[in-house]
Amino acid sequence: MAKLTQADVVIVGAGLVGLTAAVAFAQQSKKVVLVDAKQATKVAIENNWDARIYALTEASVYWLEKIGVWGHVNQSRVSPIRSMQLWALDADSPLALDADDAHLTQMGCIIENQNLMSACWQALSQMDVTVVQGLDCDALQIQSDQVTLTLANREHLSAKLLLAADGTNSWVRRRLNIGVQFKAFHQTAVVANFSAEIPHLECARQWFGVHETLALLPLPEQMVSLVWSLSTERAHNLLRLSEGELCALVQERTQYCLGHLTQIGKSVGFSLNQQTAHQLVSSRVVLVGDAAHQVHPMAGQGVNLGFGDVMKLTELTTKLNAMQDIGDVGLLRKYERARKPDILQMNMLTSGLDAMFASKLAVLPKVAGWGMQVFNRHDVIKKYLIAQATL
Repeated sequence: MAKLTQADVVIVGAGLVGLTAAVAFAQQSKKVVLVDAKQATKVAIENNWDARIYALTEASVYWLEKIGVWGHVNQSRVSPIRSMQLWALDADSPLALDADDAHLTQMGCIIENQNLMSACWQALSQMDVTVVQGLDCDALQIQSDQVTLTLANREHLSAKLLLAADGTNSWVRRRLNIGVQFKAFHQTAVVANFSAEIPHLECARQWFGVHETLALLPLPEQMVSLVWSLSTERAHNLLRLSEGELCALVQERTQYCLGHLTQIGKSVGFSLNQQTAHQLVSSRVVLVGDAAHQVHPMAGQGVNLGFGDVMKLTELTTKLNAMQDIGDVGLLRKYERARKPDILQMNMLTSGLDAMFASKLAVLPKVAGWGMQVFNRHDVIKKYLIAQATL
């Protein structure tokens, strides 16, 4: 006889969004089952620096502290962002944003994927959460009062609510025939870490060129993380360069602002697309994180958007009394209405910036550069931009 497990919430996908959702719901005394097709993930942090990093907003950090994840983070491997410099094409000076201008200690922080994943797993280990790994999802049945997920070993998981946190190629989303709006940027992000000759002073620097964006993000120990988004053809050429050749190219492109660079570890590439699900909820199912939306990294908001999904959903569920249904359609629709504006705003921002700097009309990038200089002279506008960057 097939095994049947009853739960309040089943979460598919043990990435950052799925893990934090499991922790947050467990803190609400919900019975949670977390499912992932991959085998158990290592919790230990390797000595080598992770090429995959995240720029967390202050709002995300505050929430991670609140649910008990941040206390498990290795703080020696986290760098605060005290300021930002944004360079437009052919600009003589950047748009400079400083946390002090908005009376903040920092505007966010840079953290490695492995560090944050490790913290999530450690926090989860202290919760009463059932974790099922190494099994693919096989079937999904939606009923009026519950949703049942069947795994490859024929085990059944039934719950009042199912969260799809299973990434851009979400099995759950495809199973429910939820379509997506897809936009290919025809770009690849080249990511690598460097040791810098000149201290970065905890400043995140970003250069906008024609259909490309280059960022140097601060890491501890006078290191920086390169995220260079450019055409896939050019990216493949960069990935074939030697470490010395790549260092020389980045130094030249960034006008030696950090002096000579020494590459630490290998370069990797990630293809860049924008994808948004046509709907964020279905009967007793909620899409969160990359299963719901994927954005261009130029705004550095992908993981923050995913955390925002879980923040809003758990904010709504914490207001329920013991007799109310966590999978109630009204609650799920309320969640969807609350999240769509943030997703739309981020899509418009990243697509708009990419289109402006990719334009064949030479005047548009110049107008963007002029606009940055105008912003640079108005403290009120700068304070607003800083506030938006920390949300």
